[in-house]
Amino acid sequence: MTAPSSAAGWVEIDRNAITHNIRTIRAELGEEVGFCAVVKADAYGHGIDIVAPLLVAEGIAIVGVASNDDAAAVRAAGFVGRLMRVRPAGREEIDDGIRFGLEEWVGGVEHAGIVGVTAAARGVRIRVHLSLNSTGLGRDGIDLGEAGGLDAVTAVLADPHLEVVGLCSHFPCEDAADVAEGASRFDEETRVLLAGTHACDRIARHCATTFAALTVPESRFDLVRIGAGLYGDSDTVGGALRPAMRVVSRIAAINAYPRGSTVGYERWHRLDHDARLAVIPLGYADGIHRSLSGTGEVLVRGRRAPIVDRIAMNSFLVDVSSIPRAAPGDEAVLFGRQGDEVIAPADVERSHGHIAADLYVAWGRLLPRRPVAAAG
Repeated sequence: MTAPSSAAGWVEIDRNAITHNIRTIRAELGEEVGFCAVVKADAYGHGIDIVAPLLVAEGIAIVGVASNDDAAAVRAAGFVGRLMRVRPAGREEIDDGIRFGLEEWVGGVEHAGIVGVTAAARGVRIRVHLSLNSTGLGRDGIDLGEAGGLDAVTAVLADPHLEVVGLCSHFPCEDAADVAEGASRFDEETRVLLAGTHACDRIARHCATTFAALTVPESRFDLVRIGAGLYGDSDTVGGALRPAMRVVSRIAAINAYPRGSTVGYERWHRLDHDARLAVIPLGYADGIHRSLSGTGEVLVRGRRAPIVDRIAMNSFLVDVSSIPRAAPGDEAVLFGRQGDEVIAPADVERSHGHIAADLYVAWGRLLPRRPVAAAG
């Protein structure tokens, strides 16, 4: 969705940054490791319509999605390669996903049965990636340490309606030691499984996403699933990745208030100095979460201005007392760069108390988007 000039706020997506990130990560991984570009949640809010053509141009062969809507958008953008779902799906989703050629993520023995029955009903064989709990995430993988675990996997491998093309897992922590330990166990378990099948040359092993792939080389195996790194939300590769999103609004009004005045709903903040407060016309309805109240910052004229009130549905206040030239109509950047300053994912995480993706995925899907091609 293109941002109209009258929008209260919008998201800019830097296509050049995404292309730079793809090339940088590829160079780091080398030619022997497969690259799955993950575009779940409408490309983490960056827009599949913007991101998928870049993947096609860069020759990406595998794309990871979560929903069938995302799969449809990737195909509509001209991608004809492999599509892998990165979570277990329900029967109706699986059935509908056949038309996109989706490779399904199998999240357990019973789930394998659902996929198999769906394939049989349609008279097809579905390509699947079988999830193992080797890393200890405890979410959707078969645990080979449990009684019957090995027999369960053997049964899935033998199902005539399933073509197992991947053995996979997912790391629970962005901690190098934890990743290394999980990768070692995954290596051991998958070697045992592959030793008992004649299809080992057709089954890829994969468990690494961005942090693991770019921090612990032994976690890469045959394929890596790169999501956050595509969009620059990673400080790996020596900080060479570029954030691709900028969230922008404009100051609507500025008023001066004396020291001692209260600010916001429930008199949430009391001014300890005479202040000039600027109204930013976005709020929690636009994904500007209330956790940023009193903790977040925006950029105005290349300087940081703190959020001082409790964020309302459609507006919040920033203190521009130290920016005397600030005026209505000035650009206010909530995320991304303005001049020499930047509100980075790490800044948002400190203010929000959770990962930055918890917010920017929503910003990208709630606010209108503008593709740009910023200079590198």
